[in-house]
Amino acid sequence: MGYLYYIVIFIFVLICLLLVGIILMQSSKTGGMGSGIAGNAGLDAAFGGEGADKLLVKVTTVLATLFMVMAIILNVMSRPNETSSSVSSNSVIQGEVESFESSVQDTIK
Repeated sequence: MGYLYYIVIFIFVLICLLLVGIILMQSSKTGGMGSGIAGNAGLDAAFGGEGADKLLVKVTTVLATLFMVMAIILNVMSRPNETSSSVSSNSVIQGEVESFESSVQDTIK
């Protein structure tokens, strides 16, 4: 499962970078980054004025969906070397709970 985890991480990072790039290429009502980078001239010439925006919205939707799915998959896969316990014994929260329990026990005695 170790190699699969790192492959999924790589795909997740790739999706993140693509999503950032596609979002920055979209044009906004005020121009945005999309108009600052060559003015969307290449996309407008290839797909027409409205075609480029529609394509970018569809690609953004697909990448955002993949981002959500991959985030859930990575959460389920967790770390490759993790034990089956959901809270490790070295957890900061677990240590605080144990110290709180011992202080309560000392107070009761």
